[in-house]
Amino acid sequence: MTAAGTLLTRVAALAAEIGTVDTTDDESVVVQVGTTRASLRVLTLAPGLEVLSVTQLIAVNLPNTEALRTDVENCDAELSFGALRRSEPQGVTTDVLQYYTFPAGSLEDVPLLTIVHIVLSAGSDVADRLTGA
Repeated sequence: MTAAGTLLTRVAALAAEIGTVDTTDDESVVVQVGTTRASLRVLTLAPGLEVLSVTQLIAVNLPNTEALRTDVENCDAELSFGALRRSEPQGVTTDVLQYYTFPAGSLEDVPLLTIVHIVLSAGSDVADRLTGA
């Protein structure tokens, strides 16, 4: 198994402690945390440099108002890790996503789980805040 495959297997097992994990393909898994879904993908940027890319769907089809823009900017500023973006800044409705990529290949299980947990839990909290759940 490649280093990326080994890391993805570890990430999937660790993410199962946070939420429900589905394997979608050989390069990523999807984890459900609260009302959100996140794709966790391992990429090899160079030999020995594997990164974990997190893309979390925070909210779907929200009215794309100035109030939402302000809320997304405020939530983004409060994140310790990751960045929030609206998928359609000019559209009538928009989805809100969180992105975070970090070098993960050399991390032991506890630090890796900690970072994934912080990112996904923060995204779930933002989803609750933006949707009023």
